[in-house]
Amino acid sequence: MKFLRINHLLPLVLLALASCGDSEPGPVGPPPTPEFKSATVAANPINTISAAVDVIAENYDNVFLRYWFTGGTPQRTPDYAFDGDTLVTAAVLGMRFNSTYSIEVNLEVGGVEQAVDTLSFSTGARPAWIPVAGTSGSGATDGYLALSYPGGPVIIDNSGRVVWYVASPEPILNSFQAHPNGSYTLNNAVDPINGFRVLDELGRDVKRLTCVGRLTRFHEVRVQADGDYWIMCNDERVMDLTALGGQPSVTTEWTVIQHVSEAGVLLFEWDSFDHFDISDNPLSNVANATTINVTHGNALAIDSNGNLLVSFRELDEITKINGTSGGVAWRLGGLANQFTFLNDSKGRFDRQHGLVLLENGDIQFLDNSDLAPSRLVRYRIDEQARTADLVMEFIDAPLTHTLVGGNTQVYGNGDALVSFGRSGRVVEVSATGARAWELTGIDGTYVFRAQRIPSLYSAELGGTVP
Repeated sequence: MKFLRINHLLPLVLLALASCGDSEPGPVGPPPTPEFKSATVAANPINTISAAVDVIAENYDNVFLRYWFTGGTPQRTPDYAFDGDTLVTAAVLGMRFNSTYSIEVNLEVGGVEQAVDTLSFSTGARPAWIPVAGTSGSGATDGYLALSYPGGPVIIDNSGRVVWYVASPEPILNSFQAHPNGSYTLNNAVDPINGFRVLDELGRDVKRLTCVGRLTRFHEVRVQADGDYWIMCNDERVMDLTALGGQPSVTTEWTVIQHVSEAGVLLFEWDSFDHFDISDNPLSNVANATTINVTHGNALAIDSNGNLLVSFRELDEITKINGTSGGVAWRLGGLANQFTFLNDSKGRFDRQHGLVLLENGDIQFLDNSDLAPSRLVRYRIDEQARTADLVMEFIDAPLTHTLVGGNTQVYGNGDALVSFGRSGRVVEVSATGARAWELTGIDGTYVFRAQRIPSLYSAELGGTVP
C-alpha cells in the first residue's frame, strides 16, 4: 500500500495559487531531506515469537521490515506509515521458536525504497501450555488458523506450526475472534462481565468492548469495519414459576442484543424477554432451579439488509429479527418452530453453536445435539414457504460429540470450517461436505472457536470472514 504525504504537494499548491494572482511567484525551496536516525528491536513480553521494531526517521512515507532466519526465506511486513510522525513501531510476527533472525529495516519515500539497517533478534521457547497439533489432508485453505484453546488464543499455519499466541490470565475457556477492522477480541468465561479485550497485532490490550448498561455475555461479539460492534448482553429478572412447577423466586436470564458505536453509544437494543415466553424453554429442571438461563444466546449474524439472525442454545432455536423495528420475522427450531425441515432425517437441531450466514442466504451452524454425533449443517431457508432444506451436512465420526462449544465458518467459495468444541476436532470441508483438511493430535482439547484468517497483520485482516 502506498501513502502520499500532503507536504510533498504543498510547494506545487503554493505555486499554483501564486500564478492565479497579479504578483510573480516567489522562490520555491527544495523538498525536505529524508533522514534515518535509528532502529531498535525489543522482545514482545506477550509472546516469544514476535518483536517490536522502533524506527526513528524524518521525511519518509513508510517503513517495512524484511526478516529471515539463517537458511530461511525472507518474509515482509506490511507498510507502516509515518503520517507526519518521526517514530513508527513495526511488528515482526510469525517467527519460529528458539531461532535467530536478521531484521532488515526499509524506508520508503516517493515510491523509492531504501534498506537502512539490519538488526539481530533471537526468539524464545515454546510455552508448555500450547498443545502440539499436526495436520492431515492437502485441501487446506490459504492463511492461518486462529484457535480458542483453554490456555489462551493460538494461531497456527497450515502445517500446525505456532505463529502467534497470548496466554489468558484465567485459562478456563476463551473466545478469540479476528474482525474486519483489523482487531482481535478475547473474552474469558470466568469473568465475562468485564467485556471483550481488544488486542492489537502484538497481542497488547488497547480497548474494552462492553454492553451499555447491562452485563456482557461471553460468547460472541461482531466488530464491523468501521469499529461499531454487535454484542450479546444479559437481562436478569426474578420470576415466580410456581405455575410451571417451579420455585416462587427464580432468577431468569434473557439474552439482549445491542448495536454499539465505536465511541460506546448505544444504537439499537433487542431484549428476548419482550418477544419470547419462558414456556419456549423446555424447562426440564424447573422444579428445583433457582437460576434459569432461558435463552442462552451464543451466536449472531447480520444479513445484507441489516437484519439479525441469532442462535439461542437453550431454546434450540435460530431467530430472525428485523434490525430496524426489532420485530421477530421468523423462528426456526425448538418449541416455537415455524418451519418444515426438508431432506433432513433428524428433522431438527439441538444445542447449536457457531451460526454464520452465507451470501446466498443459506445458514450454517454446528448442531451440537443432545446425543452423538454432532454435525455441521447448512440449510436453505424459504421464508415464504417456511421450509428449511438441508443442503449440506458433515459428520466427523459417529462418536464425535460436543454438548457445548464449537463454531463454524464459511469461505467465499462455499467451503467451511468447523470446530467440534470439547472433542478437539477441527476440520475443513468442501461445499458438498467432503473432508478436505483437519488438525490432528489435539483430540479432547476444548477448542471453543476456530477461525481462518488471511494474515497476522492488522493492515491485512480486512479480508477476514467473521
